[in-house]
Amino acid sequence: VKLYRATGNKKYLELARFFVDQRGKRDPDANPKYYREYILTHKPLLEQDEAVGHAVRALYLYAGATDIAAIMNDKAYLEHMDKLWEDVVYRKIYITGGVGAWPAWEAFGPAYALPNDTAYAETCAAIANVLWNQRMFLLHGDSKYIDVLERSLYNGVISGYSLDGTRFFYPNPLESDGKTPFNMGSCTRQEWFDCSCCPSNLARFIPSVPGYIYAFRRDTVYVNLFISSRATIIMGNNALVLEQETRYPWDGKVKLTLHPAPAMKTILAVRIPGWVQGKPLPGDLYSYLNSFDATPQVVVNGQPVSANFSNGYLLLNYPWKDGDVAELEFPMAVRKVIANPLVKDDEGKLAVERGPVVYCAEGADNPFSLDNISVPEDAEFEPVWKPELLKGVVILKGTALTADKKAGTREVTLIPYYAWSNRGCNPMKVWFRRAEGQPKE
Repeated sequence: VKLYRATGNKKYLELARFFVDQRGKRDPDANPKYYREYILTHKPLLEQDEAVGHAVRALYLYAGATDIAAIMNDKAYLEHMDKLWEDVVYRKIYITGGVGAWPAWEAFGPAYALPNDTAYAETCAAIANVLWNQRMFLLHGDSKYIDVLERSLYNGVISGYSLDGTRFFYPNPLESDGKTPFNMGSCTRQEWFDCSCCPSNLARFIPSVPGYIYAFRRDTVYVNLFISSRATIIMGNNALVLEQETRYPWDGKVKLTLHPAPAMKTILAVRIPGWVQGKPLPGDLYSYLNSFDATPQVVVNGQPVSANFSNGYLLLNYPWKDGDVAELEFPMAVRKVIANPLVKDDEGKLAVERGPVVYCAEGADNPFSLDNISVPEDAEFEPVWKPELLKGVVILKGTALTADKKAGTREVTLIPYYAWSNRGCNPMKVWFRRAEGQPKE
């Protein structure tokens, strides 16, 4: 499909369509071993009712089929991609945006089967999740796809490599005892693997991230990710230079400076993340313990402006002039997340996040058994900026209850999930036992 877009030669698009159409069609003379769920050849794609098989292979196939649906305006593939997307996001995705629960096949498991300590959640699968959701956004123009993309990016993707960029995770579990060699024989990141798809995929993907920040359709420019940047967006015969300044995800302030061509009419569509609107992810797989919806006020050149809200975007239809500034601030409250009761591995537990960043407790900061602590539903966590720690992170300081021989309370420190295991093998936990009421001294 990319080759078709680059050359305009339809034979490449037709070949892509052929590949997608032929997947799963059986040749009676072929070896039956070639028709398996693992490689998504058990039946034609349009007959596959749920996401199964090797997670990376599946999402790459879905991304290609989504391109076909968009470019060829194919209603059958369009509706089927919507159906498969709902199966993944409503039933089979981790709170980190990781997908693929089964280590044996690096595969999707059954609906709601999301174990934490044996989670596979391959780095490549998180990257594939970004690629697919970007295409779903381009197809539909709905911010919910960027919500999934952002969660995968800030958690499930960048957890795949060390802060110095030299060591890598193949799987990305949400819990570790600090001893089990879950990462191809190691309890921490490794320099290389016999099958090193994840390191090379990261080397390909990370430089492409700027291409996910903005998008445009006709006279509308979409601000999808909040990353300091400067972009020149060519729209027909005009160009818009857009500058973004922010410390997101540590800080919720975003400043956008516009430099449009003379007499250029542009609608600025600013994404309001789902977590701001009270939804960690689309669907009901995860929810916040406390209700929360705080759509931020947008200020243009220092003055509040009204804006329509559509598909998760604030639409700023404003007569933009060179140097105009739009500003907004997202509330960066610490939130507690619970899973759908059908997720038995998370029953009676909660997770903690701030903005799009999922947090975890790691043994390096908490020298006690993480299995013996529980977090009260109303526990308060204080965000603290630590520039010297883990290349600069906001940590969360709070108090948990203990259930060991020294029953009482413990001070607990949470770090961003992506930054764990940068200090050697350590126990780690994302989901904590859930307790009622504030801990008492």
